[in-house]
Amino acid sequence: MQAFLALVDRLNGAGAEERARVEAEIWDRFGVEKALLALDMSQFSLSVRRSGILPYLGLIRRMQMVTAPIVQRHGGAVVKYSADNMIAIFDTAADAAVAAVAINRAIVEGGERFQVAIGVDHGRFILIDGADCYGDAVNVSCKLGEDVAAAGEILLTAAARERLGEAFPHPLKEQRVSVSGLEVRVFAVEYFPGRIESSHE
Repeated sequence: MQAFLALVDRLNGAGAEERARVEAEIWDRFGVEKALLALDMSQFSLSVRRSGILPYLGLIRRMQMVTAPIVQRHGGAVVKYSADNMIAIFDTAADAAVAAVAINRAIVEGGERFQVAIGVDHGRFILIDGADCYGDAVNVSCKLGEDVAAAGEILLTAAARERLGEAFPHPLKEQRVSVSGLEVRVFAVEYFPGRIESSHE
């Protein structure tokens, strides 16, 4: 993170010519093209008001314990947990989408006392390993997971949908939603309780 911040500091003080070189260095060192999964626990504010923060912290911890091994099992990596949110990255949109289904099924089948909403996008963004990530794909996936998707829902962007491949086992339902004031196409994954598939089996 310190190396990244040092480059950002250089960027802030750079002239036009130097700025272009620093930007290129940042993208060269920290730029990736991957799928992102953004997860948000449902009804955070309402639950805290009803039962207080400590019981909800227990649910957040439980969410982390449920999701981390599923992300890893499907070839992904958790970038960070923040409050009741998770951001994870995957090499492919199919891995991210199948992991999203597995997470929701594990929550239902495990009788957990919480639900989550998930957004998935694919694109180029800045990744600082084990710390954070920045970029349009990050923003869009988080917007879908936090503000658009309902509890138990998985929404894919058009970019993620295009990269799923023919082997993806679930039907998709196209929707039009507003993201930051813009109408965009998203695809809801229609999955059902049952066996949790793994794209890495």
